[in-house]
Amino acid sequence: MIAGRGMVMVRQRRAGAVGDADAPWIVDGGERVAGQDGVRRLDAIEAGLRTHWAVKRVGSGATDVDVERTLYAIHDLDYLATLHDLSELMVLTRYVAPGMRPDIPAGPALIAAADEAIRTTITAARHVADGSRFSYALCRPPGHHAGPAFCGGYCYLNSAAAAAVTLREAGMGPVGILDLDLHYPNGTSAIAAGMGDVLLHSLHAWPVSNAPTDPVLPRTGRERLIEFRGTPDPEAYLDAVDESLDQISTRCRSLVLSLGYDTIAGDPHGGWEFEPGIFAAIGSLLAESGLPVCVVQEGGYALERLAECSSAFSAGLLGAEVVVA
Repeated sequence: MIAGRGMVMVRQRRAGAVGDADAPWIVDGGERVAGQDGVRRLDAIEAGLRTHWAVKRVGSGATDVDVERTLYAIHDLDYLATLHDLSELMVLTRYVAPGMRPDIPAGPALIAAADEAIRTTITAARHVADGSRFSYALCRPPGHHAGPAFCGGYCYLNSAAAAAVTLREAGMGPVGILDLDLHYPNGTSAIAAGMGDVLLHSLHAWPVSNAPTDPVLPRTGRERLIEFRGTPDPEAYLDAVDESLDQISTRCRSLVLSLGYDTIAGDPHGGWEFEPGIFAAIGSLLAESGLPVCVVQEGGYALERLAECSSAFSAGLLGAEVVVA
């Protein structure tokens, strides 16, 4: 282990009396299929992270006021009111991403879990602001498809944007967001476009299934989009990650990593064929960048392989031996 290098892991707490509802269904490939997002994902990822002694688990310390204030900074007030007034599971046809069709339902238990994801992310970002080199917001549902006033793809509230807001408020801007989930972060893009000191880089699959146009074009000059047809060559992919980190590190003081494990072979919402070991290389590149990093959990639904992914990632980040979880 490299001396002095560790990571704070903030595990999402239970969502109170309404429970921790799994996603009931999602429209994928034009068909309604059983949802894959649930608490079991967090359990599997945590198991992999905790194979390394330098990963320290802490609780979510942000208050309800912190959560509310941060949500007001990134989402439309009417949208937030609608989400938090829900009394039953329903499809919010009014709040679909522009040009898209509804693909998920929303309900009080799911929104409570999304609130807890924001609380977790604020806490993780504050650990970075307080001097931790690396923190990991282990939270769900994911957030990068949630825009100012739209939801989709399991996402209702944007955790990566919440992390960026928290870091900016702590004086750690400009902030870079690097999205390494399989899917284009349409929600993060829409929110980050209004933040003049936030850069967004995304490496994702082509064709893009969650945007009305193809190809997707950057919203601003602060956005870099790299689309890969089919599974990219791992070396080419890592070169692209390295180039993005080089660009971000020259312009930013801190980094939010939207991390999806849905690029590996066998992911039910995937299509690429990476092996979990690629995340060790990604972690190493992040460590070499010199930036303080707040990791925010996005996708990744192959339950039997998630621990191996997260173990490899933390090993690369922390300079440790890769452990088979």
